[in-house]
Amino acid sequence: MKTIWKPGILVILLVAGFIVLAQQLPPRCGKWRWNIKTMTDQQGPGLLLKTPVKSSIDRLVVEVPPKVLHASNRYDAQEPRMSGENQVVEIIAYVILVKHEKDDSDFHFVLQSPHSDQSMVGEIPDPDCTTFDNFPQLRSHFTKTRQDGQSVWNKLKKTRKSVKVRITGVTFWDGMHPKNNPTGASRYCREIHPILSIEMQ
Repeated sequence: MKTIWKPGILVILLVAGFIVLAQQLPPRCGKWRWNIKTMTDQQGPGLLLKTPVKSSIDRLVVEVPPKVLHASNRYDAQEPRMSGENQVVEIIAYVILVKHEKDDSDFHFVLQSPHSDQSMVGEIPDPDCTTFDNFPQLRSHFTKTRQDGQSVWNKLKKTRKSVKVRITGVTFWDGMHPKNNPTGASRYCREIHPILSIEMQ
């Protein structure tokens, strides 16, 4: 006796198969200056040992990069760590928006200054990204940071009010985008990328 598969059943089975496969695949990792963003360049791991310097969003967003980078430029995508990207800073900020980036799996935080309307971006990479396969210390560190970031995001979704946080992280210059810069981006695309710790206040 032949088994007759109805089209609807086949579609359901195919969708279920794709879902299972997607759950088994590692998260998507980034490309643009990815070793700098994840601290997997030569200088990166050593930054975990640096003592954070107190700063502020208002101070960071007016700093001019030594070189203006463009997100669409393939040469800029390979730019090594620049001057001003080896600082570990501590700031107080309000988290007003969090997104899960589809292109690199980062948590994207929009950070608002407590003293002005200035904002900047802070990001936490996904520790399950294969980039960290050879960096177990970084993977362990970002696993904890990611969990803390998720707690902040949960509170933001629950209360629908900005969440005051203390953040430590590494300063970074993102590339200028041809159309629109990322949500919350500062004038010179100054970011805290990656965020090393985030604590609710």
